[in-house]
Amino acid sequence: MHMLLALLALAGWLNAEDASPKLIAHRGGVVDAEHIENNLPGIEEAVRRGYWMLEVDIRESKDGRAVVHHDVDFVRFYGDSRQVADMTWDEIKQLRSKIGDLRPLEFSEYAAACKGKIRLMLDTKGSEHDEAYFAAMLDVLEKNDLLESAYVIGSDQSRDVFLDKAKIGTNLEKLKAAVARGEDVGSRYFLFAHAAPIDADTVEYCREHGVTVVPSINTFHYPAKEHMQRAAEDIQRLKDLGITHFQIDSVYEPYCTAR
Repeated sequence: MHMLLALLALAGWLNAEDASPKLIAHRGGVVDAEHIENNLPGIEEAVRRGYWMLEVDIRESKDGRAVVHHDVDFVRFYGDSRQVADMTWDEIKQLRSKIGDLRPLEFSEYAAACKGKIRLMLDTKGSEHDEAYFAAMLDVLEKNDLLESAYVIGSDQSRDVFLDKAKIGTNLEKLKAAVARGEDVGSRYFLFAHAAPIDADTVEYCREHGVTVVPSINTFHYPAKEHMQRAAEDIQRLKDLGITHFQIDSVYEPYCTAR
């Protein structure tokens, strides 16, 4: 009898664990007045808060290096209007942020800071890169034990490169086409979409095919004056549908973790 109760208790704990929110930090970590995008303090804070994954933005420098940065240029955080693609890594690493006096990171540095602590969602910027660029990225992920657990969004080229090496973000139309082709969609893909189009039918379809649903809840999806309320409503609706994975701007974290 005691053994049965223990097993039931363990089953309940596991179910609760499975239903706990798995948060993916948009733009490389916790971002707020003290933490800039895609840099070490934001990674450390996300790990401290128990985030499951970080969405990291990757751009190619003029000399072919993978630089962790969201925008085309460096204006917002570094006050420099030059573009990533027009600068060498030696030039980029001279920049310093207005908050924290930090320099941009190369992808190898970012990945090393995540090893053994947190997973990565890769958002590769730009439409065309040569094979060596992606080969170096794959090597970094493998060395840091981050490839197998990675999720990939970004360009069609990056999705092709990472197919069957990591899970690929796709929309509902492409997912249904993959199902029709007889692909093992559960091992290959996750559904990645804004909150609005995700409804009960979408969630049930993905559940039937073993596909994780990851809604994207970002500030730029909503009118500025309404973004907190609108995001809270979307998150609650999606939680009620049984969704547990959320890619979010960290300002929305409390809505995901509230019971």
